[in-house]
Amino acid sequence: MNPAQKHYDQLLGAVYTWMAGGLDASLARNRQMLDALGLASWPRGLAVDLGCGSGFQSIPLAEAGYQVLGVDLCEPLLAELRARAGLLPIRTVRDDLLNFPAHLEAAPSLVVCMGDTLPHLSSLDAVQTLVSTIARRLAPGGRAVLGFRDLATHELQGTQRFIPVRSEPDRVFTCFLDYQPGRVEVHDLLYTREGDSWKFNASSYTKLRLNAASVAALLTAAGLTVELASTEQGLVRLIARAG
Repeated sequence: MNPAQKHYDQLLGAVYTWMAGGLDASLARNRQMLDALGLASWPRGLAVDLGCGSGFQSIPLAEAGYQVLGVDLCEPLLAELRARAGLLPIRTVRDDLLNFPAHLEAAPSLVVCMGDTLPHLSSLDAVQTLVSTIARRLAPGGRAVLGFRDLATHELQGTQRFIPVRSEPDRVFTCFLDYQPGRVEVHDLLYTREGDSWKFNASSYTKLRLNAASVAALLTAAGLTVELASTEQGLVRLIARAG
C-alpha cells in the first residue's frame, strides 16, 4: 500500500468531502471552474477522472454530456460518488492511477487529474510516466486537464506552516507542512468530539513539489500542445491538447 492510500484509509477518506466544504459546494465550484476553462467547446466522448474521489469533477463532466470513468484507490470516496451519481453515466474503478489504460473501452477525449492528486504520485518519474500514458491514450484533439497546488515555488515559514482547514463545533481539522528537497510531508490532525471528550487522529504522507513550468515541460515532451499554464493563489491549472 502506498503512503497516500494508507493516509486516506486511516484518516482523510472519511472526512475529505466535508474538509473540502461539502459535496454540493464543491460541485458548484468545479462546474464554474470547468466552464471557465472552456469545457463547453470541447468534444464530448469518454472522460477519465484520475483521482476522482467523491466526484467533484466526475459529476459535472457527466452532467455536461461525457461518459465518465472515475479511478481512485479510496473506496469510501468511490462509494460517495456512486451514491450521488444516480443515473449519470459514471463508471468507477478502484485502482492505481497509472493503471487507468486497463479500464478503457475507447480512447478518451478528456483526461482530468485534479484536486492535488498528481503530487500524490511516488516520484517525478511516476508523474512523467502518467503524463506520457495520457498522451498516448488521448483521442486526436482530446485534452488533458491537470490541477494541483504549487508547493515548489514558495516555502511557508514558522507558524505559517500550520494551516486551519475546517472546523465545526464537533470537528476540527488542521494540518502542518514539513518541507524537504523535492517533497513536502503533510501532517493532518483531526479532532472529533465524542460526548464530553475529544478523539484525536493524526496521519501524514508526502507530496511532490511540482510547479506549472515543470509539468508543462513534461506535457510538451510527451507530444501534447499546452494551451494553458497558469498559477493563481498557488493553484496550478494546465490544459494540453493531443494533435
